[in-house]
Amino acid sequence: MNRISRDECVNTETATRKEWLDTNGLGGYASSTIINCHTRKYHGLLIASLKEPRGRFVLLSKVETSLLHDGKEFHLSTNKYPGVYHPTGHQFVAGFEQGLYPAITYRIGDALIRKTMLMVHGSNTVLLRYELLEGNVSPTLRIRPLLAYRDIHSLTRENLFLRPKSYPERNGRKIQPYKGMPPLYMGTNRTSEFLPGPKWFTNVEYLVERDRGFDYQEDLFCPGVFEMHLQKGKPVIFAASTEPLGNLERTRKKEIERREAAFAECKDRSKHVRLLKYQAGQFLIRNASGFASVVAGYHWFGEWGRDTMIALPGLAFGTGRREFGEEVLAAYAGLERDGLLPNYLDQSSEHLAYNSVDASLWFFWTVQEYLKAKGKKRFVMERLFPAMRNIVQAHLDGRVPLCAVHDDGLLHAGNAGTQLTWMDAQAYGKPVTPRHGAAVEINALWYNALRFFLEIAPKDDELADQARDASDRLAAHFVERFWNDRDNCLSDVVNEDGQDRSIRPNQIFAVSLPYSMLDTEQMRAIISVVQAHLLTPYGLRTLSPRSGRYSPFYRGDADARDSAYHQGMVWPWLAGHFGEALLRQAEDKTGTRGFLRKYFKPILRAFPEDFGIASVPELYTGNPPHVPKGTIAQAWSVAEAVRLNKLLREK
Repeated sequence: MNRISRDECVNTETATRKEWLDTNGLGGYASSTIINCHTRKYHGLLIASLKEPRGRFVLLSKVETSLLHDGKEFHLSTNKYPGVYHPTGHQFVAGFEQGLYPAITYRIGDALIRKTMLMVHGSNTVLLRYELLEGNVSPTLRIRPLLAYRDIHSLTRENLFLRPKSYPERNGRKIQPYKGMPPLYMGTNRTSEFLPGPKWFTNVEYLVERDRGFDYQEDLFCPGVFEMHLQKGKPVIFAASTEPLGNLERTRKKEIERREAAFAECKDRSKHVRLLKYQAGQFLIRNASGFASVVAGYHWFGEWGRDTMIALPGLAFGTGRREFGEEVLAAYAGLERDGLLPNYLDQSSEHLAYNSVDASLWFFWTVQEYLKAKGKKRFVMERLFPAMRNIVQAHLDGRVPLCAVHDDGLLHAGNAGTQLTWMDAQAYGKPVTPRHGAAVEINALWYNALRFFLEIAPKDDELADQARDASDRLAAHFVERFWNDRDNCLSDVVNEDGQDRSIRPNQIFAVSLPYSMLDTEQMRAIISVVQAHLLTPYGLRTLSPRSGRYSPFYRGDADARDSAYHQGMVWPWLAGHFGEALLRQAEDKTGTRGFLRKYFKPILRAFPEDFGIASVPELYTGNPPHVPKGTIAQAWSVAEAVRLNKLLREK
């Protein structure tokens, strides 16, 4: 359990840098800072992934909570407005805890109040529970819901289209602010009084969005106030949902029991690793189409094929969620087209984007990891092998768009205007890291895919001879084409302009993947260069600091940040493959495990002190002190931390 002291909570400078997250298994979530002062447009108490209209929407942004006693009103909320924080409820915060769900305690005189936030799994429902733990008082609890009702990437302003009227429900109200949007059901577990009072709260500010170069002021709508008494031994539950509310105590009890059972299944002798495995479940969802999938990162990422394939071994096979992982693999296998898997599943439509060359090749590695985790060979052959065979066949037949296998066996992809690998950032209208041609990790993945196909294909498969010839040709020419004699490692890309000798982490996959084209001496040379130029305690840099294009900072507007995205930022997920590569060629396996366990402790056995307080972020800045940036919770960062922890336990 993560505990944050009062001293950190009452200081807005530190408190607003610490964010919590709670998810519902549908792609929806609740999230804010530890004092519930929003700093992002992505913060909210009920962010729902909807079927109609399709997409993710901030419905309930927050609630303004206060306690009324002896004619005095004590506000527990904190908001940022132009030039001021108002109200200043953080002054009453006694502490914050993040266990199986987030909780805040408030101290007002001799009264101690605990507030918990809880999303209901499989439902667009959030439950807020207020409990009076200490104090001989019975104050009036006031709850003012503030509605945004907009897409997660947008902001709303006071407008004449909103329908302010709400309608009675049992112990609550129903409101449908906009035509075409679902209604919001709000209510309490105990008898409460609703006082209508439509009002706009204008110019709420989100300072992180300001720093990111986006619009950062929003108007939120309050339909009225819920009032009820808060008594010791009689907690109040406030709920908001897109569905009619049932028995709130029973709903909350079932959800807590579900979480406790899920946590109990995440077995590990390390408390931190156990919590890490539990948190890995936040990324596993059933999307609007009803099939099992993976959210690439919170708050703003959706479902990405490449990220899914890289993250699934850690999220599912390394945490005891193998059956869910099978569903994801089968779902993606069914989406194979012309040798590719979709790289992007649009959450606002049925659109599938087949714009990555490597998602389908990572698919083979994911299946290998599945079998390593005692997966079923029969499942692979019946549900996955047909797609795998189609992928190999399409590449060998030249049917994959913008891809071609050359006479020397190297797989080339893309052109100067495309970004088909994982280093796909664009800034100022053009690719930041052009990698068209034969990219080193694409060819390592292609070789691994061919050899794994040959390993599991039936002996009479007509494609086997062609696949064997292709893998042999690639192995014969790979080192010759990619070896960088100047730096004694692999070049990043080979194309019509020759070798791109930028020292990047992509070469590590030529060592870490199950089938490698390198000998031990070459592996050790590559690892030595990667260690010298790219290794940090938080993962690998995406570019050597020696390069004139190296950018150690991640700040400014979207173009400025994207310009640095793969030009020196540290990515935690790469630690998994570096660790595997180091172990593969190590003579002293025990000593190597000890080194990795100690060196990568900041991502293997700890969460950031700031940022997402119970997850692993998307990236860190390139120079010390390596500040967390990007999304506060990234699927493949968490997944590879789980997988590397597991690798370090294996003999």
